[in-house]
Amino acid sequence: MSGLTACERLPFASTNASSDKAHSKQSLMIDAKLPKATTIIDCEQLTPKQIVKVQGHSTLSSSCDLTEQSIRFELNDSYSSLDCQGARLSTMADDQSTASAITIKPKTDSAIEDIAVANCHVDGYGHALHIRQYSQPNQRYVRGFIDPAANRALAPRNIRVVNVTSRNSINSGMFVGDHVHGITFDKVRIQNAGTVGLYLEFGSRDNVIKNSVFIGNGFRTFKPNREAIAVDSSSNNLIENNQFIHNGAGSILLYRNCFEHAADPTRGNHFKRTESSRDNIIRHNIFQDEPVGVWVASRQSRNLKGFACGAYLVKQTPFASYHLDSAKDNQIISNRFEQVEQGIIVEDDGTLISGNQFAIDVNLPINIGSEIREESAAGAIKGTLIKDNTFTDKTIEQAIKIRDASKTATEIR
Repeated sequence: MSGLTACERLPFASTNASSDKAHSKQSLMIDAKLPKATTIIDCEQLTPKQIVKVQGHSTLSSSCDLTEQSIRFELNDSYSSLDCQGARLSTMADDQSTASAITIKPKTDSAIEDIAVANCHVDGYGHALHIRQYSQPNQRYVRGFIDPAANRALAPRNIRVVNVTSRNSINSGMFVGDHVHGITFDKVRIQNAGTVGLYLEFGSRDNVIKNSVFIGNGFRTFKPNREAIAVDSSSNNLIENNQFIHNGAGSILLYRNCFEHAADPTRGNHFKRTESSRDNIIRHNIFQDEPVGVWVASRQSRNLKGFACGAYLVKQTPFASYHLDSAKDNQIISNRFEQVEQGIIVEDDGTLISGNQFAIDVNLPINIGSEIREESAAGAIKGTLIKDNTFTDKTIEQAIKIRDASKTATEIR
């Protein structure tokens, strides 16, 4: 696929041994080190389309099968957990709802913490898992809750998601809502999400995504429109030891939402983003068969005319609108790139690119610079450090493309 343009890319179909191996790694049941169960949920007593309120540390009864039943679970309290014990969940044929299979959300505008979900395998639904605040961002925004620290004080925190699968979600496979923090995703697999595989919404931070697999996400209506992981104004996250295979727009895209649809306060995510997608660490991952591996400030050079943005305007014409993106001081360390069109694209400042390996079939390993950014007060991309990377059958000059304006502010070792 490395010779195809983004528009020519097709949804994932397993064609090689490495992809098949990624499919087979997921176990239905592992020991997730959850607290001893206080409640057993008897699956035989559940009815189709039922919403189950999880109480305390709950586990599904053994040999539970919830396929084609549209059962949904909600966790609303601190110090609670759900262990599906390997159960499969899927929607009924007549279920048009985009509600999530599992939702973690407080009962009021107050934080909940120390929650876990494990061994659940979801097919369909709007999201397999949605972690969010009680109220929508626009509701808090109109009440004057604009400060990030004040919003984080209301958000869910300290949550573990272990051995959970999402397949064929209508929207994102898993969604981390605004200002949610301290979430650990371990051994999850997200495949064929309609949009983003895993979304980190604005103001979220201190999350870990590890030992997981992302395959074929972002091909809604067969068009490669979104990426495996969206880091949207989200910071201090660790993304490590994951495998990315054939996702629509790429693997990991870091950016700041431009206050989309700013003139429409009825939209749930109507909230001006003030924080950068900064201080994220991306290390020890494998990127295969992707248009882009990691894109820092992925919306810097994108025409956002149709987004009706309300902030950070750089340049505008009757047919185009460009806005200053922000994804600073990120680290891309010791990753492996194979059969990738562009390995790493950098369009903001302070990026460390160190110890990465680029196979012979990577078309352009590293691309630094942004013409649009150069036209703004921010100027050329600065502070990029590139060191100790390995390029198979390419010279440094062939492997690293740097715009002229950024050359003196880029260090190569």
